[in-house]
Amino acid sequence: MPSISRLSGRVAKTVFCAAIFVASTVLGAEHYPAKAPFHQLAAQLPKTSGQSVFLEGEQGTGTTKQNLDSQGVILKGYDVVAFVKERKPVKGNSDLSANYQNATYLFTSAANKAEFEKDPAKYTPQYGAFCAYGVTLGVLADPEVPDAFLVYKGKLYVCGNQGALKDFKKDIDGNIDKANANWRQLASQ
Repeated sequence: MPSISRLSGRVAKTVFCAAIFVASTVLGAEHYPAKAPFHQLAAQLPKTSGQSVFLEGEQGTGTTKQNLDSQGVILKGYDVVAFVKERKPVKGNSDLSANYQNATYLFTSAANKAEFEKDPAKYTPQYGAFCAYGVTLGVLADPEVPDAFLVYKGKLYVCGNQGALKDFKKDIDGNIDKANANWRQLASQ
């Protein structure tokens, strides 16, 4: 597992906060009196812009968490078909939208929208559009900008940033196995 210093943005903040929470919960306040330094350190972590809402959507008989904005849009409005077909992030148009599993997807063209509607599961980002590398670590992290992504074996994986993508690619199959195992638990919480 990489050190916290190698992670950046929301992944680092989430991992750090989770570690502090676990330590204070397991050890108790009397054994872990670092509450003041925790707040000081947390204030020094980078601030992120934009708010995301982590919603649960219907999927078959179960539910799955999805990384949606306050309007219910997934991937900050980027066209999922463009990720797969053009291998680049392209901002979608709110006039060209489709709903799938309680998430709104935006597209750059009517052709991309039609392509998505034929087989939405083919284009749906893995792990509810949370950072794939974060999921390998057991945390739900919001990608800063969805420009760190990978289409692997026909599936779209987004990562929090280029560093997270690089770490995710180091052992792609092993990381996917870890993420899949963690996702079952994270998605059901």
